[in-house]
Amino acid sequence: MVPNLDFYAADDDWLAVLESVFDLGLFRVFQSDSEPDCELREFQAATDVPDGPRGHLALFVVGAGPEPTARRIDFPPGVSEDTTFRYWCEGWGLIQLYYGGPIGAQELRWSHTNHNTEKRASAWATTVPRLGDPAAWNWAAVTGASGMLNRVIRRMAVSKIGSHPVLPHAAQFIAQAGLQYEYGTGIHATPSYGMSRR
Repeated sequence: MVPNLDFYAADDDWLAVLESVFDLGLFRVFQSDSEPDCELREFQAATDVPDGPRGHLALFVVGAGPEPTARRIDFPPGVSEDTTFRYWCEGWGLIQLYYGGPIGAQELRWSHTNHNTEKRASAWATTVPRLGDPAAWNWAAVTGASGMLNRVIRRMAVSKIGSHPVLPHAAQFIAQAGLQYEYGTGIHATPSYGMSRR
């Protein structure tokens, strides 16, 4: 199993999570992937991080391993008329922090934390040699920092849906939008075939 936490966040919940990331003082915070035709960004404060897809982050636990690398991805010809490349932030021990958030008024997607385990990284090391030796990472530090972040997020929750913590603004959004069917990667206003109300 890969460690993770799927949780519901909306609006100011995301800023509260980001403020906690910086307040913990354990992480350097990078874009998970850059804007097209732009360098990868490192953020210095919660208010610098955008919402939406560019809110997908890679957290580097300071001192836990080699510096993250920026891998350039060149777009094949014809993919886009205006852009030609983007960068991905890579490293075996990076922690993912993704913002799901509302999709219109009919769905709220999970936000998410996750990271590799030493076992998984070692299994993939020969397939992805550009990331170096997973043994260069302090996996106890990665797991400890990830667990600390997940505990902070769980403490912010005002309720749970199944195993998923629900943060305050997400709870308001769910109630106001009448979301009651959990399936896929979130909670919805309408059921999917064969699904029951939460």
